[in-house]
Amino acid sequence: MIGYYGQGNFGDDVLMVVAHLLVQQILPGAGIALRIGGTSTYHRRLLGSRVEQLPFGTRDEHKLVVHGGGGTYFDFMPHSFQKRAINALMLSAGAEFYVKGEGNLRKIVGRPRLSARTRLGFGLGIGTFSSGSRKLLEALPVLADFDALWLRDADSIRNLKKTGVSPTAFLGSDLAFLWDAWCPAKLALSRAKSKAARPRVGVILRDWVLSSDEELAQSIGPAIELLKEYFDFLLISFDPSTDTRTLELLPDMPRLLWRPEESDIATFVELLATQDALLTARAHGAICGACLGRPSVILNIEPKLQAVHDMLPSSTRLISPLSSADVLHSKIQEVLEISSDQIIDDVLYNRSLSEVALASTLQEVNI
Repeated sequence: MIGYYGQGNFGDDVLMVVAHLLVQQILPGAGIALRIGGTSTYHRRLLGSRVEQLPFGTRDEHKLVVHGGGGTYFDFMPHSFQKRAINALMLSAGAEFYVKGEGNLRKIVGRPRLSARTRLGFGLGIGTFSSGSRKLLEALPVLADFDALWLRDADSIRNLKKTGVSPTAFLGSDLAFLWDAWCPAKLALSRAKSKAARPRVGVILRDWVLSSDEELAQSIGPAIELLKEYFDFLLISFDPSTDTRTLELLPDMPRLLWRPEESDIATFVELLATQDALLTARAHGAICGACLGRPSVILNIEPKLQAVHDMLPSSTRLISPLSSADVLHSKIQEVLEISSDQIIDDVLYNRSLSEVALASTLQEVNI
């Protein structure tokens, strides 16, 4: 299994446990290994079973490799003229020619990629690549090697076509909508309780630079401070190790931190479900929140957040991270009026998309 696993990110840990359950169902009794960098071992406790750990650089061949979310199939960073020129030269004969040449070169130097008789992708997202991106050159051979690929949104389908490689791909939705592995049954699509006089709003931010002199927490912090008159805010960190600036900039807010070395997903989810609504700059804040029956106001800091709003049009609202306190107040009040039925309809539609995409992906191969 390949993904952004064992790094202490709640969203990716959700994807890990869902992908693990699917692999167990596809190959009952098979030995399972996760590719993980570093020395983290908490994944074994979250998965409830002993799994092997494959360090980066492993070159063994396996019966099945599953990419279950967390791939770096995007690059928004600008690159130098030299890098743009190198990419143009490398891809001058087309992406497929480059992939074939790169594979032959790896054989010659004796450095093959981690390989498998079958390579599948579950719920992956593919973004755009800026001109001169090294990540594009790294991604093309992997994308071309998929026997079947389930992508989480329509933009990913379009972006895959732009790369110039053409594995069999199916449109589905996010892995997390198959919530059986991470969400306690009593909490899945739970209906909102009667409205509290002071609604509880979970704030799921991330370290993000909006401009050269302003960070996301700096931008949204003053509005949150003004709105404490109306709402009880809880700062929720899905990844404390990469949210350090956010936690520093908002020191006085009560907080809930994902600490997988000390906690488990079910306990964290139970606390997440105590919120009446979420204000989130993380995709899985809105997705997991919706699976728990909670609406979200999404801060549109990157294209992925627009895609999540498109997945959940009735149960989320999308706003600029530079929105005023008045706009933020209005949108939080608006999502608090969203009915449980609207949220349930959104989530079940996405769950159905993921179930169909999974079935179609498996039908393409003989494992």
